[in-house]
Amino acid sequence: MVLVSDGVTNEASDQEIVDIVKEWRTPEQGAKAVVSFVTETGRDGDNATCLVVRLGGWERRSEGGVGSMGTKEGREWRRSEAMDPRRRRTDVQDLIDQNDELARDCLQLSQDLDTEKNERRRLQNRIRDELEPLNFRDTFLNKNEEGGRKAADELLIQVQQYLKELVLDVHGTDVVVRAYANLRGLGKACVKHGTMRATADICLFANGFTRRQPLFDFVDVGLGKERADHKVRETFNFFVSQLQCRHVILGVCHDSSYVPFLERFAADESIRDRVTLLEGHQTGIGIRQLGFKRVVKFNSVFASTPGSNTHSTLEQSRTTMNAGQAAKGPYTFAAVDPRRLGPVLKNGDGLRMDKPLSAEPSLVKAMRQKSLCYWLYLRGHCEGCNRYHGSPPLSVNEQHALWFLARQGACYAHAKGKLCEDPKCVYGHAPWSDQGVKTHAVEDSSTQVA
Repeated sequence: MVLVSDGVTNEASDQEIVDIVKEWRTPEQGAKAVVSFVTETGRDGDNATCLVVRLGGWERRSEGGVGSMGTKEGREWRRSEAMDPRRRRTDVQDLIDQNDELARDCLQLSQDLDTEKNERRRLQNRIRDELEPLNFRDTFLNKNEEGGRKAADELLIQVQQYLKELVLDVHGTDVVVRAYANLRGLGKACVKHGTMRATADICLFANGFTRRQPLFDFVDVGLGKERADHKVRETFNFFVSQLQCRHVILGVCHDSSYVPFLERFAADESIRDRVTLLEGHQTGIGIRQLGFKRVVKFNSVFASTPGSNTHSTLEQSRTTMNAGQAAKGPYTFAAVDPRRLGPVLKNGDGLRMDKPLSAEPSLVKAMRQKSLCYWLYLRGHCEGCNRYHGSPPLSVNEQHALWFLARQGACYAHAKGKLCEDPKCVYGHAPWSDQGVKTHAVEDSSTQVA
């Protein structure tokens, strides 16, 4: 009985295996001969295994048939063919070709990965620019637990005053507040911008807020914006379905992702009249078009301007517009010399290359936080955009850092496969990023209030 692996059967037929075993006196010799044959003649010899088991009648194995002579001539020819140097050269060339193909595939995957990273970075920047969450004022956050208590008191006063405007019975109405946030992320943001000394201080603020009023809760939902969104949606669903609930104030105006969720409530007049949208300094695209009649701001409780918004990574350095509102302009900066952006450099294939640029990481980080207008501070003129235009003139090193950030976005013409000939173009023209910026995961630290 002969047992073999696929490394043997892929190179030798069943009859060849049988004939080889018959030529030898012992099973061990026969097994070695089978492995030797496929190793010499095949390309999968390292996967060849053979086991010959001696059963009764081993001595009569050569009886019947033509024996090993049936395949011997063919086997000898295959051995001589395998020893031909020309075949060996072909095998080596096949391996070289396979290696080259794998190298090309690896390079393509690396380029695809870089492209995906750049696209994700641009998407993150776009989301960051468009969504400014509703956050408590710094004057509350920087006082830890005491600030939480004062924030709860001020919020209760503002809500009661608003209910009076709606001609509702304030004294006979309980005010229930649910605030949802990733406390760890919010705490890190507060520490980063100097509002708090330690990340754990945000927990003290939340405790003060929760304990101050019996029906107030500041809930830590953990990492992930979707966790806060889920809590807000389910809480809103619960209260608007209760007839005992006289009115709901919902603080999600900054987030356009709530538009599909709120559309069905906006269409129901019995619910729409019982809902007020709590607005910060920015309203997401589509929120205002939903048809809710009431919108309110509690400026004494929540940050109402970009400069007072602790969560924003662009604190005190950007001008935020309401959705759909056009930026004022144009802006001109005579101190900027755009000629230093040129001339246009090209490689040996005639494709545009970016000029060598050196930027200090600390300045890159500072420029990213300021969200300055690339066109105004690098080219000297901007017709109007939602970036910041009020900064004093930049130093040369600061301009290099801002130009470094601008290059993270691909030139529009270059991305479309066209040749950019604009010597003042500030965007990137490399086929893939060769000046990568390190990015770090940022925990979601937005606060949702229902």
